[in-house]
Amino acid sequence: MPIILLSAFISNFYFISQMLYKRFRGNFLISFLGQWQEVSYGGQSVPVGGIVYYLSPPRDIIDFIGNPLHSLLYVSFVLGLWALFSKTWVEVSGQNAK
Repeated sequence: MPIILLSAFISNFYFISQMLYKRFRGNFLISFLGQWQEVSYGGQSVPVGGIVYYLSPPRDIIDFIGNPLHSLLYVSFVLGLWALFSKTWVEVSGQNAK
């Protein structure tokens, strides 16, 4: 269940960031939150800057190795939120040792 919560959190963060970037592209705080670029295939947008970029998974192994800061921040963020959501889930559901 914590994996589902993490996926929902990240999806909502991406969605809000994309909406704000499309509406207020010139704002510094919105650009700091996330910068998006539309790709020529599929009509999708990909994060290219801001906090959203560092919270998105590396695209491939070359990107993972070539950009260690991005990789380290992504792995730390995912593992940290998994631990937080797991701990909260165990306590809220009553499955703890008490």
